[in-house]
Amino acid sequence: MPEETRMIHVRMPVSLVKALDDMIKKSSRPMSRSRFVVEAVAGSIQKERCLSAVKGMAGMLTAEEVPHWRDEKAIDKWLSDNRDADRRASREKWEV
Repeated sequence: MPEETRMIHVRMPVSLVKALDDMIKKSSRPMSRSRFVVEAVAGSIQKERCLSAVKGMAGMLTAEEVPHWRDEKAIDKWLSDNRDADRRASREKWEV
């Protein structure tokens, strides 16, 4: 069963409405303005929730707990070491 909907009125700059209409016309999947706006708002809400969750976790780990994240130089080394290990493992697995 489809979710209940409610009509709302939203004011937008004319230039944005024109850009929206152009995008919808050129889209590979047919949709209405309403469908486009619903999907855009849903995506924006999801993004904001993720950002809020990430911000809520800020400071949970200390430099002592994860020393490889203490500064950019340590992070770069940690990433480089992990990538090198992945490359070695891949070569060992696929090269005879």
